[in-house]
Amino acid sequence: MTNELDWIRRHILRYSGIILTTLVLLWIITPYKPFLAGIILGGLVSLYNVLYLARRIRIIGERVVAGQGPAGTGLVNRILMIGFSVIMAVRFPEWIDYRSLVLGWPISYILLAVVGYLLVRHDRMDRKEENADGSNTEVGFGDMGH
Repeated sequence: MTNELDWIRRHILRYSGIILTTLVLLWIITPYKPFLAGIILGGLVSLYNVLYLARRIRIIGERVVAGQGPAGTGLVNRILMIGFSVIMAVRFPEWIDYRSLVLGWPISYILLAVVGYLLVRHDRMDRKEENADGSNTEVGFGDMGH
């Protein structure tokens, strides 16, 4: 399970980095600085929230395996990060457009859905290859170590 979580985390970091780098470059070369700054701030908060949630899920899994009770998912912390970005947009409206901030919040969650789809597709392809030669009939996520 941890291989799959690591694979998802790496891909979300990679794709978020590409998106945020592109947005920063656009922020540098275009006159739409407040609009792009809102999307960038929202995207950064989104990335933090998804990575924090992944960390909490890993901790919950480790606690369950160890026989301890489950821990919380950090919902309050993630809500506070959204609140912090709203406060930044309200405090500095000339630098950060609050409307575009809302557009940036779901970026990493959308990437999470896309990467989850890629993981399932990768798993199906691995199972087809393994079953075609008859060497393995186990249902699982395959080797996600690339």
